[in-house]
Amino acid sequence: MRKTISGRILCIDEEDRIISIRVKNQVLFFYLQRSIVNRVGKYLSISRFIQFVIDDEKRVYKGRKVSNVDYVVKIMEIRYRKNIIYYDILNIRTGTKELINGLENRMFLDLEMSMHPYRQDKNFTQEIIQVGIYMVDAKDHIIEEYSEIIQPVRHPKLTKRTLKFLEITQEDVDNGIKYEEFYTHFKHLIEEYNPAIIVWGRNDFLALRESYKINRLPSLRKRTRYINLLKLHKNYFNLKNDLGLFNALKLYTNITEKQAHNAFEDAKATYDIFKGFERVLNSKIVVDLTEYK
Repeated sequence: MRKTISGRILCIDEEDRIISIRVKNQVLFFYLQRSIVNRVGKYLSISRFIQFVIDDEKRVYKGRKVSNVDYVVKIMEIRYRKNIIYYDILNIRTGTKELINGLENRMFLDLEMSMHPYRQDKNFTQEIIQVGIYMVDAKDHIIEEYSEIIQPVRHPKLTKRTLKFLEITQEDVDNGIKYEEFYTHFKHLIEEYNPAIIVWGRNDFLALRESYKINRLPSLRKRTRYINLLKLHKNYFNLKNDLGLFNALKLYTNITEKQAHNAFEDAKATYDIFKGFERVLNSKIVVDLTEYK
């Protein structure tokens, strides 16, 4: 059973991630998951007001009876003239809605990378070998559908692990385009349409940043603006762990087949997830993420 707790913080045990609060003349202890500390830890301070939701079942942890904090609702400092709000989940959700609803051209991007051999090689460098782009305007009219295999330059021969995971052949890669061709097209789309680039997780934009260095081309970092749709899901739904792309897709569609690890299909899946999330933000549907919390 879930329960909302409110009160001033009496004590903070940073090592064990436990805080204490006085509730109805009782001092109670609450355990914070690492993901929660990562999100709100910088706002925690003795005497500040905090409100959070807990799982009402108690357990013994490090010699103290604690309840697990499910998620934090608000952290603030109560003052005579004006309260200082440090964290408010309602503001975060409102801001997320405004961000998503205000986007115009949107590029949904997915990249597949070459993979280390089964035996770890310290000299191995991962490279982009497949790109998928699905780009639409504010009314969801398709601007661009782009699917290409890219020839790696550091390690032209793919590892067995890569070939098995992506289900592509060495011949596919040998016949792929040069990285420079992708770079030129990607740069053109950015300059022409100024899209918000929507990705699932951090890996893709980190891979792009490295690819500029690997191929000795000017960085496009200052010209691009990325939106991490996975992070928005984690913050909005108060998820402790990362949500996989396929599991997110199942929230919003009736898909049952397994993820194929194809860059264009995953880019399109990211678009479908975005549209489902957009409907949640605008109160058109409700999704149940209980099994992922």
